[in-house]
Amino acid sequence: MRITRIPRRRDLRKRRVAAYCRVSTRYDSQEESLATQTRYYRALIGGNFDWEFAGIYSDEKSGTKSKNRPGFRRLVSDALAEKIDYIIVKSISRFSRNIVDCQLYLKALVSSGADVWFERENIVASDPSCSTVLAFLSVIAQDESRSISENIKWSYRQRYRRGEYNLGSNRVLGYDWSNGALVPNADSKYVRLIFQLYADGISIDGIRRAVAAEGYLTRGGRPVSWSNILYILQNEAYRGDRRLQKRPPKDWLYSRPSERDDYESFYLSNDHEAIVDDALWNAAQARLRVEREKSAVVGRRGGRSHFLYGKIFCDECGAPMTRRTLIGSGGVKYKAWMCRERRRGGRGNGCQMRTIRETELLQYLCRELGYDESAEFPKERFWNEVESVRVG
Repeated sequence: MRITRIPRRRDLRKRRVAAYCRVSTRYDSQEESLATQTRYYRALIGGNFDWEFAGIYSDEKSGTKSKNRPGFRRLVSDALAEKIDYIIVKSISRFSRNIVDCQLYLKALVSSGADVWFERENIVASDPSCSTVLAFLSVIAQDESRSISENIKWSYRQRYRRGEYNLGSNRVLGYDWSNGALVPNADSKYVRLIFQLYADGISIDGIRRAVAAEGYLTRGGRPVSWSNILYILQNEAYRGDRRLQKRPPKDWLYSRPSERDDYESFYLSNDHEAIVDDALWNAAQARLRVEREKSAVVGRRGGRSHFLYGKIFCDECGAPMTRRTLIGSGGVKYKAWMCRERRRGGRGNGCQMRTIRETELLQYLCRELGYDESAEFPKERFWNEVESVRVG
């Protein structure tokens, strides 16, 4: 019997070789910067006559999650599309520090005919004898990543205990970062205005308009947002204090943070020059507490609160009324207010209070309070003058 080996088409041409590089920082001075690795692999691939250069793929992110590495995803996609025959990676930890991801991607690449060579370990992924070695080395790489993460978090905690921190790329409106400290700048007047208006009872929409009228716009050229104002009003930096590590960091590597995690925050009093004094800060916080209490009574009201929320209550059962969008005759939509308990149906208290159109409600309020019905409803005046309204 004569057996003739018919080579694959990819074996009849030069092997298309690509390299994958990854660093965890953006410093060009580090020993293994992307520029250094790129030059090395270009020379390595170009120096082999049997190889054809297929590109250098790179990332500047952690190696634990492939979804955060677009260069790695492009590499795998091109290899699966048979654009790459051979991939060179310095080490397994550069390829992936996640055991499951490492084995999954290597299996897919080898199955498609694209081999992977890990230089440091001198392992080729297609070798059947190296699967066990790869599994052990992947475990070591993952444990190394976990150890690095824990060491970094420990170093942050030690610095925070000493009252040391770096603002980094964060930006605090009204402050500049100078010589390791927060220093008020020209925008501090907008911060004081926000606190003063809120303490005076002005709505957040009114504050947004007032701040925009004073000339402040975000870096995108838009008025400061609703959520930005709420964040400013709760930011202790404006009273001269600083809370470090306010919440668990977003980049926890292996699990979502929970109450059981070893996590703590640090509060620095009189850390820098304040923009608002204690009296103004306390007045703003008092109103915030009132708003939170109203939200607890009325329920979740979405990102932006209607000015009638927390003011309108059902006269039948005392529950707050909520805003709804209903469809009338002819398919025309309109806004209406409904007792929260009636809206809950069988889960509620059985209240049968009728639904009232918002236009009728505003007309009634104008008549009872002496407002001009032909003009726009005075929201600020209503909010300041009226504690609650019973609708029956």
